[in-house]
Formats: sequence, C-alpha cells, structure tokens
Amino acid sequence: MFAVGVRVVAVALVALVAALVLGWSPLVSTSLVLLGGVYAAGLSVDEASLDGASPVFAAGLYLIAELGYWSLEEREGAKGEPGDGPRRLAFVAALGIGAFFVAAALLALVDVVRARGLAVDVVGAAAAAAVLLAVVLIARRKP
Repeated sequence: MFAVGVRVVAVALVALVAALVLGWSPLVSTSLVLLGGVYAAGLSVDEASLDGASPVFAAGLYLIAELGYWSLEEREGAKGEPGDGPRRLAFVAALGIGAFFVAAALLALVDVVRARGLAVDVVGAAAAAAVLLAVVLIARRKP
C-alpha cells in the first residue's frame, strides 16, 4: 500500500505543478482529490480509531487549495491596492490556523462522543443535506 500511496502522491504533486505552470485550475482540485483519497485509503487500511494528524492534514489541504488558486489568480495580472498581498497572506494563514483548530476540536469531540445507531446516521444525513442546500442557495445567489 505504501508504494501505491507514494505514486499517487507523486501524481498529485505533478498535477498541482502542471496546474500552476499551465494555468489550468481543474488540476488543482484533481491534486486535492488525489491527496485526500490517498489519506482516506491509508486510514481505512490501517483501521486506526482516530488519526491525531488529521487536523494538520486538513489545514494543509486547505492551504494547498487556497494558495494554488491564489497563484492562478495572480497569473491574470489583476492589480489590487498596495498591501493587498500581505493582507491576503495573513488572512489565508489565519484561516489555515483556524482550520487546524476546528479540525482538532471536531476530532476531540468525535473521540468523546462515540455514539452509533440509526439516530446518529439520520442526524449526519440531515447535516450533509443542510450543507448541500446551503451550497446550492449560495451558488444561486445573484452578485
């Protein structure tokens, strides 16, 4: 499994570099999906109860996505106000740190509450449906 994981990570890295060099944004999301898939496959094979490194991985994926898309935006040459770059970098860093702490808090919560059963599945499905509904409503909003 390790050799396959290394190969998939290498493909994800090549896809990310190609996205940045060619300016093709779908390759950024492809690399993120590959990295997330390798991580999920590793967790399912190891059968570990909880992975303490998952908050670091979540924050890392967020930062890869944000910085990758930001790099693609910079290729377009849109000029902003002076100081926009450092402000945006600080904002992205703060959100990365926030993603780490939210993921760590959720991991701690899951570790404390290990409930199972139909009620938990129904609540999870309702939460997923609510997130999808929120995404659809935000996407349909006119600028």
